[in-house]
Amino acid sequence: MTENTAATGKMDAIRILKILSKWRKQLLLVAIGSFVISFIFTLPVFMTPMFKSEAVVYPVNIKPYSNESPTEQLVQIFNADDVRDSLVDAFDLYKHYDIDPKGKFPRFEMMKRLGENINVEKNEYESVDITVYDSDPVLAARICDSLIVFTDRKAEQLLRTQAGELASAWKMQMEVYHAEMDSMENAIKILREQYGITDFERQIEGFSREYYRVLASGNVNNNMITMRKNLEEKGGEYVSLREHLWRIRGAYNDSKLKYNEAMMDVNKEVSFHNLVTPPAIPERKDSPKRTLIMLGFMISCLLFASVVILYQENYRSLLDKELGS
Repeated sequence: MTENTAATGKMDAIRILKILSKWRKQLLLVAIGSFVISFIFTLPVFMTPMFKSEAVVYPVNIKPYSNESPTEQLVQIFNADDVRDSLVDAFDLYKHYDIDPKGKFPRFEMMKRLGENINVEKNEYESVDITVYDSDPVLAARICDSLIVFTDRKAEQLLRTQAGELASAWKMQMEVYHAEMDSMENAIKILREQYGITDFERQIEGFSREYYRVLASGNVNNNMITMRKNLEEKGGEYVSLREHLWRIRGAYNDSKLKYNEAMMDVNKEVSFHNLVTPPAIPERKDSPKRTLIMLGFMISCLLFASVVILYQENYRSLLDKELGS
């Protein structure tokens, strides 16, 4: 059974080869014709050559917002609409891409074209790959370089906005602490001026020795009695105010430190990337791949022609059998 199947398959293959050999001239014409057609339609007149400029950057100085890594955040900034808008304005891309700015949905068409020509993605090494395609090799490199510059500006703007909000929050907190410190210092001042309490621990120690010495001699005066009363009634309040003032002063100093750090972020100028591979002007076009297109078109045409020929020959043989019978 297996031998019969193999023999049948072999006979079919031989028969197919004989049929194709019979039509070899026609197949040759199909090959030549498909070659000429594909050659013509892959010319720059019909298929615009596209050049590719690439760059690789590592993220630096990017503060996390959520669970995203710095690389993922940098990719998000690269893909921001206002970064793309900066590219459009800088290189007059509506004119370059032949998009009518007063036409129907011009911004949609522009963002679609930029999405096709610009690709930014994270790679396995936690760096960012940037690829820019354009019909002008010099412009492809310039767009790639400018994309990095505009992304840096966007990241700086985000950092300054975030730092400015933090600075405002810490400044408000400082004002609250400062008002509380002023209130407690005024209360302590009243205790010092009206009740004579300046340093409770030292005062109570010295006063106790003197008071009991004078008490033993029976010469206690009204001043000592008043001072004793003041220390008993206001001493605890003085200690509590002083300790709370110390804590609030520490919190105020911490807030001031945070405020100064935030203001440094607001005012400092830093880069948010390390350039690993700078963009370069491409020397050769990246697409279209003329050889592959022409070869694929020729093979497709030959396969289609072969199917048509085999179908025609098979149909003819069946028709001859029917007529013969």
